[in-house]
Parts: sequence; structure tokens; C-alpha cells
Amino acid sequence: MHRLAPVALATVLGCATSPYDHAWIARDLARRTGAAAGPQRPADAPSVPRGVSLDDGLTAAEAVALALWNSPRFHADLAQLGFSRADLEEAGQLPNPLLTLMLPVASHPLSFRVQAPLEALWQRGRRVAAAQRDVERVARSLVQTGLDLARDVRLAHADAVLAGERQRVRAEAAATLDAIIEITRLRAAAGDVGDAELESARAEALTARDAALRAEADQQLALVTLRALVGFAADPRPLRAVADAAADPRPDAPAEPVADTVRFALSARPDLHAAGLAVEAAAARAGWERTRIISFTAALDAVTLNPIDGLALGPGLIAPLPIFNQNQGAIGRAEAEIEQTSWRAVALRQQVVAEVTQAHGQLAQARASLARWRAEVSPSLDRSVGHANEQFTAGEASYLVVLDATRRAIDGRLRVVELEADVRRALAQRDRSAGGTPR
Repeated sequence: MHRLAPVALATVLGCATSPYDHAWIARDLARRTGAAAGPQRPADAPSVPRGVSLDDGLTAAEAVALALWNSPRFHADLAQLGFSRADLEEAGQLPNPLLTLMLPVASHPLSFRVQAPLEALWQRGRRVAAAQRDVERVARSLVQTGLDLARDVRLAHADAVLAGERQRVRAEAAATLDAIIEITRLRAAAGDVGDAELESARAEALTARDAALRAEADQQLALVTLRALVGFAADPRPLRAVADAAADPRPDAPAEPVADTVRFALSARPDLHAAGLAVEAAAARAGWERTRIISFTAALDAVTLNPIDGLALGPGLIAPLPIFNQNQGAIGRAEAEIEQTSWRAVALRQQVVAEVTQAHGQLAQARASLARWRAEVSPSLDRSVGHANEQFTAGEASYLVVLDATRRAIDGRLRVVELEADVRRALAQRDRSAGGTPR
């Protein structure tokens, strides 16, 4: 029997620790996004993590890595883990014994009392269990925060790439229309083109030039948003968003059933795990509150009866009688917390299903539209420009026909780059709603 006592004491007084720390969050984010969180200590200037190069332009994956490494707002959120781990440390600590000392005065003898709450020993396990679940809940919630940041960065990167592509198309369109107006001037001088056609060509060229300038300004504004998200808002180093090898890494792959993506999300979403842990933590706190109905305090009294006999020691026990107060209020609050967190978990589960279904539909629509434009619409618009040029050269049509076909072809090129951006955005939303890239 005497051998079991140390084992029981070690179980009660075991270390209040948790594996869910900053390193765990970094590893889980790396598994889900391919990029890890940066160092905990704030730096004077943002740094570039390994594997990221600013010289050849910033891809979406590199932008996510840069944001998780440098974003001050994300690292401020990560500091929440320190609070929950401090709460865990506090939950594992036992209260210090209370010493009461009475000095001898007149006929009152020297006496002292040592008191130690015994209930802290058996309540400690429940307190620690609740705090450990809270630490894990906060850690998984912070992983979700990192996924939200990755999604926002990918959306901003898609906007920056789209703005750059728009600027390129608009600049090429302006150059094309400038060439058209030169040809129109020569034809007007030869008497082949009237003044109306010449003015129409000039108006189209001026409009295209203005659109190119506005597209360049929009590109700079999109880069400002991206720089802020990756933590480079005040850094002078230039950033340039470049598209990945393809807008869609698997454009020809068959679409995965939405039910498979939903199942993956329900098992992978970190905020869903955090919601379940919140219910478990609330249940652990409720159990702890129920144990507080009865409490015992061990006491040891020592009194100096006379100088010859020395101290007289007497052990004792102090316990409040739970007649009027059985800790009903705290127990009621704990039970209400269980109900609240349970309903929140149910609501979040339904929200996840809705988010995944919506993102899946948006991705399917964007992929289908992009495929149609690449295979059918864009080639048809290019052919119409060729036919218009041939008709004008043969004298069978005015140059207004060429301008109209050219304008529609430019709009078609812009539509293609917009659809590519839609696919990138849909992929970002799908991966965030699923808690990572579905496998």
C-alpha cells in the first residue's frame, strides 16, 4: 500500500504541459499551406524566408510564405497562445499553505497555524484537463487564422496578377490602335477613308491610351494591398506579383464530388476541431465546479503552553458545511457554457458545409467558363479580326468594321485573364473552406 501512495501523488501532481505550442502551429500550417509561421520575436524589418525570392517576381505560394513569416497582425494573434499556456501553468499550480502567527502578548501564548486546502489536490486534475483543452483549442483556432490569412493573400495576389495582365493587355491594345490610326491617316490622305472613320480611329486610340494609364494605376493599388498583407507595407523593396505556371494546377482533372470535399473539410478544418475542444473544456470545467461543493482544509496548530513543555502540536480539519451554498451559480454557468459551445459547434459544422458547397460550385463554374473561352470564344474573336482586316484590304468593308472587331478581341482577351483570376480566387476559397488542399 505504501508503494501506491507516491504513484497516486505523482498522478495528482503531474506536469501541466501541452504539446500545442508555436512550433506545432508552424508545422501544421506548413502541412496545410506549404509555408510555416515566422519567428515569435518581432523584427525591425520584414525578412524573406528560405525558398522565397523577390528578384524573379512573387508567386501566390511565395506570397503566402512571406505573409505567414512577416504579417504583424498574424503574429499578434499567435501571442494568444502564450495567454492560454500561462493559464495552463496556473491551473497546474497548487495554492501555497497559509501561515498564521500569533505573538505572545500578556497571558496569550505564542501560537501559529498552518493551513493547506486539500481540495486543490483532487480538483487539480480537472483544472489541468480543462486548461489543456483550451490550449489545444487556441492552437487550432490560430491555425485557422493562418488559413484565413493564406486565403486573403491568395485573393490579393490574384487581384494583383489580374491588374498586371489588364495593364499589359491595355498597353498592347493602345499600341495596336495607335498603329491603326497611322494606317487610317495614310488611307485618308489617299482618299480611301473618310473623315468620320479617321475621327473614330483617333477616338478609339485615345480611349485605349487612357484605359492603359488607368490599368497601370490599378496595378499599383493592387500591389499596395498585397504588400500590406505580406508585411511589406513600409519596406522599400519592390514586389511584383507573377502568375503561377497555370491558373489551375489541374485544369483537365475531373472535378472531385462535392461530397468528398465536404467529408475532407469536416475532418480537416481546424476551427471545427477547436469547437469540439471548447465543448470538452466546458464539460471539464463543469466537473471541476461540481467538486467544489465540498472543500477541506488541513490545519496544524502549534501553541506554546509553557517554556518547559515547548510547543503543543495538534492537527485538524476545516470544512464548510454546504447548507446554503452548493456552488449552484458556478455550476449553472458551466452547464450553460456546455450548451452554448455545443450549439456553436453545430452551427459551425453547418457553416463549413455551406462554405465548401459554395466554393466548390464557384470553382466548377470558373473552370467551365475559362475552358469555353479558351477553346471557343477567343479563337472566334481572333478569326473575326482577321476576316475584318481581309475585307478592309479588299475594299469590301470600312475600317469601322476593323475597329469593332479589334475592340471585341481586346475585350475577349481581358475576359480570359479575368476568368483565370476567378479560377485562382475559387481555388483559394476552396482550400480555405476545406482546411487545406483536398487530397
